[in-house]
Amino acid sequence: MIHVSGQHSTSWLRGMLIHDPPKLATQARPSWRTALGILVCVRVLIACVMIISDCDEVYNYWEPVHLLSASTTPKAFETWEYAPQYAIRSWAYIALHAIVPGSLAHLPSYVSFYALRIVLAIASSFADAFLYERVAQFVHVRIARYMLVFLVACAGMHSASVALLPSSMVMYTTSVGMAYAMQPASMAASRRTYRATAAFAFGALCSGWPYALVLAVPFVLEELCGAPLGRRLARGCSAALLSALCVGVPTVLIDSLAYGRPTLVALQTILYNVASRARGIGPELYGVEPTSYYFVALALGFSVAAPMALVSLPMLALAARYLPSRIAGSAVQLGLRLAPLYLWLAVLFVQPHKEERFLYAAYPLVCFAAAVTLYLVRAFLESAYLRFTRSPYRASRTMLFSAVTLVPLLAAAVLGVLRTSALILYYRAPIDIMHALPNEAGTLCYAGEWHRFPSHFFVPPQVRVEFVESAFRGILPHHFRRGNASDPLWPWAAYTRTSPTHVNDRNAHEPDRYVALSQCSWLVDTHADDTWEPLMCRPFVDNEASRLAAQTGPLPAKIRATVARALYVPGWDDSLVWRSYCLLRRRA
Repeated sequence: MIHVSGQHSTSWLRGMLIHDPPKLATQARPSWRTALGILVCVRVLIACVMIISDCDEVYNYWEPVHLLSASTTPKAFETWEYAPQYAIRSWAYIALHAIVPGSLAHLPSYVSFYALRIVLAIASSFADAFLYERVAQFVHVRIARYMLVFLVACAGMHSASVALLPSSMVMYTTSVGMAYAMQPASMAASRRTYRATAAFAFGALCSGWPYALVLAVPFVLEELCGAPLGRRLARGCSAALLSALCVGVPTVLIDSLAYGRPTLVALQTILYNVASRARGIGPELYGVEPTSYYFVALALGFSVAAPMALVSLPMLALAARYLPSRIAGSAVQLGLRLAPLYLWLAVLFVQPHKEERFLYAAYPLVCFAAAVTLYLVRAFLESAYLRFTRSPYRASRTMLFSAVTLVPLLAAAVLGVLRTSALILYYRAPIDIMHALPNEAGTLCYAGEWHRFPSHFFVPPQVRVEFVESAFRGILPHHFRRGNASDPLWPWAAYTRTSPTHVNDRNAHEPDRYVALSQCSWLVDTHADDTWEPLMCRPFVDNEASRLAAQTGPLPAKIRATVARALYVPGWDDSLVWRSYCLLRRRA
């Protein structure tokens, strides 16, 4: 359904932060239900085919969810972060997501995997559709339309919306919190205060990501600025206290039950990420990346939308100077809605340890900021056209402005599809081969490919998964061990309260993680000797070898190979280095 305004009424503009000249104004846009339907259709499809991009998603989240939802004896892997002596992961987050697979425990476990992914896709769609609706109501209709295209089409949104990661949960709650924050603050807008605060608090506390509250700083500043300061401060404190009671207390109770002692995971996380550096440990043990890392990640995830998002604040400053009639004194308010993206990027850029998933929390804000820039580019063109022709009527009839905005929107959509297609076609083999695993007793082994294990949701109940030694010398996960603890309020206490002995927070190698290759019934690898025969093999891009290959040869070949690594261009994939990713069975 499309909402269309009357030609002569502009009363609907009064509540918006940005105003068009009457002849150029529009109210036409997809309805909230239409936007939701488009988002759900796209993301449910993505949920069924998208790869798992990060081994942390498997071992830190899918595996604990499997522990809580398994109908048979749990065989899930545990990372050192869940060991009670460290306790830097929230079981409240895991318990919330275990509800769906737990209710489907009578079905094959891979069905539960996809069911949970579909639920995540639907939840993210509701959050982003709500953000779209509020942007249309309080900022500008065209900005909402442009943002919807980016939300639907960009590859970054495809990956983040269906990932089982705290950063994805924060992304959902950021969309909801920012949706409420789009309404200008006032003493009459108490619903804005309480609901936005609850959304930001839920994402930060339940996910175990307390630093996500940085995204709420501009909202808090806007809430506290203005008279009467005392009443605003009292309302803000009341909203924060209520959110802490409704979200923080249940989270702490669940985590304390799981670990068997009073536990503040948010505090533990902060201490690990900040205070532990004095002891020479911290996230940097797992790799450091240059500053350019996040620029590349944003470019791959959002293509043309990424640079537009990064220049949104400078564009707003120019618009406040040269288009004052459109901004109408609301430049500061709009700037406060763009500021969370910049704050989040500032926090991430100064950290030596960088991962793409850390960006997920601000992905909807990338779409919003890019949409603001695109609208302002159009506004500058409209202003120049009016100044040149002095004819609002001609300006309202020309297709120039629509063409200018259509080009980047189409580019974002096409590049988003090509990027998502590349991820699925190049890297889905680790999931696909698991469907050939026999439902019989035996041991499935991983060596150098341990980081691509897609979780126990794809492993039949009779199969045990183990590691064999490879060149990797960091710490590997271990199986949850059953202890003697019991608690009627937490049925998994025997597993979650047992402190493993051979774990460390220094990423140091633990030799007890391995079994002998002779104990393996099946092996996942890209090569093997005559001892093994393939049950199923799927083509898989060797990214590192492809990157090295792209550095040789003439310039056109380098460009072709570099583009092919990032995007699926039919006919160009022959410039990549392909491997056979195989599930192997020991020969009789």
